[in-house]
Amino acid sequence: MFFKPAILCIALAAPSIAQAEYWLFPMVYEVVGIADGDALNVRAEPNAGAYDLGDLLQGQQREVTAFDETGHWARVLWHGEDGWVARQFLQKIDQYGDDFSGMPVNLSCSGTEPFWHVEITPNAKISFTEMGGETAWMPIETSTMSRNMYRSNYAFETQRFTGLIRRAECSDGMSDMTYGWALDLLDNSEDDLWSGCCSTILPVVDGY
Repeated sequence: MFFKPAILCIALAAPSIAQAEYWLFPMVYEVVGIADGDALNVRAEPNAGAYDLGDLLQGQQREVTAFDETGHWARVLWHGEDGWVARQFLQKIDQYGDDFSGMPVNLSCSGTEPFWHVEITPNAKISFTEMGGETAWMPIETSTMSRNMYRSNYAFETQRFTGLIRRAECSDGMSDMTYGWALDLLDNSEDDLWSGCCSTILPVVDGY
């Protein structure tokens, strides 16, 4: 299947996305090396004296969107804001990819004003919900990865949508979180373009 010419213009449509992109991030990491009865502190800044936002337990997962300049601290999404954890207690884990190009699946994406939500599931299906509307489910028919070196950007097609997922620092404009994935979604049935941010859907462990 050939992608529509409109997809070439999608990358220009999201003013909330920083110009700098990171081919390494985001990645999912698991908390390791924590002693029994102890926890990994999530800090407001990348230093041990910064305000403690909360704790992560052994085996819990978080999506890492950056390392600090020293490489010793990892930035994570933490309940509506950015948090920092000591990198030495993190271990990278494998992530799902689809069968077409390895495009990341198991993502939750959203945009604001107007509000909309998308989920991309491990079985390569996508849901789309506009606020006040019904959820529409459809399979991803094909996807492709950018051929440029160090660019993990992906385009995909469904019967209704042409989408572009790329690694980029992305803000939803409503929180203080820095997302690691950006999504632009062209609704071919109505010529509407939706732009937003995505994060990996992580397993719920002990209420986190």
